[in-house]
Amino acid sequence: MYPKVRFRGFDEPWKKVKLGEISEKITQKNNNSCSQFPVLTNSAEYGIVYQKDFFDKNIAINTDNYYVVHTEDFVYNPRISKQAPYGPIRVNHLKTGVMSPLYYIFKIKDDFNIGFFEFLFIGNKWHKFMYQNGDSGARSDRYAIKDKVFNKLPIYIPQKIEEQKLIFEINHKINSLLYLQQRKLELENKLKKQIAFYLYSFTLTPNFKHIEVKNKKLGDIVDISNGIMGDSQKKSGNFKLTRIETISNGKIDLSRTGYIDQVSDEKKFLEVGDILYSNINSLTHIGKNAIVKEKHLPLVHGINLFRLHITNNQITPNYLHGLLNLPKYKWWVKSHANPAVNQASINKTELSSLVIKYPDLDIQNQINNINYSFAQYWDIQYSKKESLCQLKQFLLQNLFI
Repeated sequence: MYPKVRFRGFDEPWKKVKLGEISEKITQKNNNSCSQFPVLTNSAEYGIVYQKDFFDKNIAINTDNYYVVHTEDFVYNPRISKQAPYGPIRVNHLKTGVMSPLYYIFKIKDDFNIGFFEFLFIGNKWHKFMYQNGDSGARSDRYAIKDKVFNKLPIYIPQKIEEQKLIFEINHKINSLLYLQQRKLELENKLKKQIAFYLYSFTLTPNFKHIEVKNKKLGDIVDISNGIMGDSQKKSGNFKLTRIETISNGKIDLSRTGYIDQVSDEKKFLEVGDILYSNINSLTHIGKNAIVKEKHLPLVHGINLFRLHITNNQITPNYLHGLLNLPKYKWWVKSHANPAVNQASINKTELSSLVIKYPDLDIQNQINNINYSFAQYWDIQYSKKESLCQLKQFLLQNLFI
């Protein structure tokens, strides 16, 4: 009856209650036309809590039988997906709206801090209870929760409303900081793309004017090779083996590799400066690439990723890596890929024909240095975001029972 982490000054045990004892179901029908109130969209089912477009004002349907929902009410889809186990969602950024009667709407009674429950439903282990007591429907990936089951949901709450308020405030502050940090990264990512455009078009500084640019096919600059077959799902082994997911975030993630025990061809070991290139993927992600650094080795080149090994000493790996991430080169690869049902692919011959433009090594190194400084700053900001995510997860797991 005690959480693992508490605020100083509170030592009473928490109390166990049922959700139906502290909440009240909303059943007020909408008797106005749909133009009066915005309409709840299906996005609620997927746990979109803090978005201002939670409700859609432009849905032209008859909403006379829809329920009226107000800010600080909670909504819940009782026909929830097993793959997306989201809890009740607190309505924000809205005074009044309407939603389908298929949803369950309730409000917390005035004796409690509403904000506390907003985070309780995120961190609480309620989904297991719902899953065990829900009825499977026609679709095997969903189950339905009846009102009486929902009202029996056991939850633990502090006896004093002051403690409820403090728990809400600290979680709300962390959420706000996390939102701001994420927004900062989004804006800096736009800046990064804009800087890259000016850098690689040689218009960022006066020193870059009248630069002689060489044009060569990618196949004349790099050796493009396939990786070796291995068990990409293997959890241990003598050597790490790359797979598509290894470069899913644009960097080499050593936590997302397979393993292999023996490598008969030493040339399959990656070297510093090699570029891993996604040649088989969805059309959105094809062309994604990452550069190999010293900290990644030893690493074996696995199947389903091309290895670009530079054979021309007139271009640096970092410059080529930045070049391949420019929108125009990404677009070229997408336009030359062979589409399939759920994925696309580009072969070595086609990729080799991509024309690369590059200046002399001195200009390349100047551009690399600018990119390196920006990348360091980006990594710091991204680490701050990750730290906030970890702190948020810690609080959700330890401030609640």
